[in-house]
Amino acid sequence: MNGKKARAARRLAARAVQAPKRRQQPQRTFPLGGTLVGLVVVALVGASFVVPKLFDKRPASVATGGHSAMTSDVGTGLKPGAAVPSFSEQDVETGQAISSNSVAGHKTLLFFSEGVMCQACFEQIKGLEQMSAELHQRGIELVSITPDSPSELQQAIGQYGITSPMIADDDRTMSAAFNTLGKGMHGDTPGHAFALVDRGKVLWYHDYWLPPEQKMYVDPAQVLADLQSA
Repeated sequence: MNGKKARAARRLAARAVQAPKRRQQPQRTFPLGGTLVGLVVVALVGASFVVPKLFDKRPASVATGGHSAMTSDVGTGLKPGAAVPSFSEQDVETGQAISSNSVAGHKTLLFFSEGVMCQACFEQIKGLEQMSAELHQRGIELVSITPDSPSELQQAIGQYGITSPMIADDDRTMSAAFNTLGKGMHGDTPGHAFALVDRGKVLWYHDYWLPPEQKMYVDPAQVLADLQSA
C-alpha cells in the first residue's frame, strides 16, 4: 500500500470510531405577551385557593345565599310577640313619666308619626281621641310620639287641642327602638305606624304608610277594626 492509500485508510478508520453528533432540535419560543398571560393566570388561580375572600366582592348575605335581616327589615317595625324596647320619656304637657315600665300593666296604643310637619297626623290623633270611649272600653290608652322638639310639639298640641299624652322624641331614640325609621316620607322620621303593647310584649304593629295602604290618615274606625287581630 502506497502512502496515499494509507492516509485515506486512516481517515476512514477515524470516522468509523467517532461518535455521531446528536441532531439539534429547533428551540421553541413563545411570544413574551403569551408567557406573561400564562404566568398571571397560574398565579391568580393559585391565589384564589389561598385567599378566596379577595375574589368574592359580593355582600356576605349574597355570597352565602342568605338575607340580611338588619337591612331588609329596617323601618318595618316590630313583629307581634317581640319584647317592648326599654324607653323612658315624659308627656310634654304634664311632665308625667311615660316609660316601658309605666305602660307594662295595661294596653297602650303607641302612634308614631312625622309630627308637626304632617297636618294629617294630628288630625289622626284628634280622630282617635274622639273614639276614646271605644278605646277605654277595650282598656287601651293612646300615646303619640313625634320627632319634634318639646316647644314645637307643645305649640301643635295647643293648636289642635290634643288632650292625650304626647312624647317629643326629638333625638329619635324611641322611634329607632321600635324600628319605625327609614321607610317614612322622610328617612329620619316615622311613617304612620301604630304599635299596641301590653305586659312587655308587642301585640300588634301596623305602618299605614307602607304598601298597600300608603296613607297618612286612616279612618279611626278602621284602626280599631284592625286592632281586633291583636
